Amino acid sequence: MRYSRAFTLLELIVVIFIITMVGAMVFSSAAHKEKQENRVLDSSSLPTSFRNSFQGQGDIELFCIKKCQECYTLQHGQISAYDGGVKFGKDVELYKLDNNDHFVKLDELGRFKDKKLCLRYHLYPNGSTTQLVIKSSNGIFYLPSFFGKAKKVQDMDEAKELWIKEKYDLRDSGAFY
Repeated sequence: MRYSRAFTLLELIVVIFIITMVGAMVFSSAAHKEKQENRVLDSSSLPTSFRNSFQGQGDIELFCIKKCQECYTLQHGQISAYDGGVKFGKDVELYKLDNNDHFVKLDELGRFKDKKLCLRYHLYPNGSTTQLVIKSSNGIFYLPSFFGKAKKVQDMDEAKELWIKEKYDLRDSGAFY
C-alpha cells in the first residue's frame, strides 16, 4: 500500500471554511466599529454622519438640549432620543448669515422638556441640510447646506467667505434642482 502525503479534499474544505469564518468575524467587527464611530456627532462630522444615518428616511430634524450634551430626532411627528454619541464641545453658539451678509447669532431656537435648545439641524428629503456656522470650544465650523462636508475655519471671516461662495455658486449653477 502506498500512502500519499497530501491533504484530502475534505481537509482542504474544512481549512478554507475556518479561514472564511475567522475573516468574516474580523471584518464584521471592524465594520460595526466604523458604523458606531459614524454615529458620533460633532461639529466636524455632523452633516456627513447625520446624512449617513438618516438618508432616505424623509424629513428629519436633530435638536439638542443641556448645552448640546443630549440630542433628539424628530421624524414623522415622533421624537426619539438620538442613540449615537454627541461631542459638540462647550459653549456652543450657532450663526446664520442674514440678507446683508452679516452673521446673526441664533439665540432662541425653542424649548424641549422645558430646556432651551442649543442646536437645531435639519435633514431634508433631498439630502440637503441646514446651513450653519457652529462655534464652540472645539473651534469654528462651517456647515454647508448642499451635500458638502463641514469645514473647520480659522475665524468667522473665513466662514463668511465660504457661506457667500456657496450662495453664489448655487444661484449661478442651477445644478441641484
